[in-house]
Amino acid sequence: AKALGFDRPTANSLDSVSDRDFALEALAAATLCGTHLSRLAEEIVIWMTPQFGFIKLSDAFTTGSSIMPQKKNPDAAELVRAKVGRLLGSFTQLTVVMKGLPLAYSKDMQEDKVPTFEAFDALELSLAAMAGMIGDLEPVAARMAQAAGAGYSTATDLADWLVRTLDMPFRDAHHITGAAVKRAEILGCDLADLPLSELQALSQGITADVYDVLTPRASAGSRKSYGGTSPEQVRAQIARWKEMLK
Repeated sequence: AKALGFDRPTANSLDSVSDRDFALEALAAATLCGTHLSRLAEEIVIWMTPQFGFIKLSDAFTTGSSIMPQKKNPDAAELVRAKVGRLLGSFTQLTVVMKGLPLAYSKDMQEDKVPTFEAFDALELSLAAMAGMIGDLEPVAARMAQAAGAGYSTATDLADWLVRTLDMPFRDAHHITGAAVKRAEILGCDLADLPLSELQALSQGITADVYDVLTPRASAGSRKSYGGTSPEQVRAQIARWKEMLK
């Protein structure tokens, strides 16, 4: 066991020959990792579309369209997204092999090699591709900032302000905020651009201080609890993960 780098000898001889839990556990972990990579890849694919335009990738991780000269396809992200199918397939394949075997060695277990090795080849490639894309992508801050304020995203901040500042029951604050959003829709403006007179028509206690919470930047910055969205919390988590990943 020491020569092979194991923690200890196997305590049961039957377990030594009939068990493939180590491979199944590794494949389960690989599948879970691949699932997270796939979800991140899905975001990259969506964010690359003209409808979003949140990020840009260089030619190193994209290819041209065969018919549309202007189009850049995020092929690396799409392939990473697809690899989880191979990972999950390998886990399922070995599980199916093992599920009906008696507690002894059977030749069926030779089928553990191909799915396990193929899965980790796919995972290694996916990790390398994702690391490359993350290092390569360029955020389009202006488009992201514009999208962050869409759909009256700070309406909850307005309701929270009413509760916190005016000691208003949330039920009432929710009703007033809904009315404010409706009024903003009629006037064709964002909540942050709604005149103070319009807000005070809904509740006389509202002051100009309310505008401090009606921007996406203020909304994100106000979440200062551990793991929150404020810049200082995000920077703290980045620093923590950099230290852990050393």
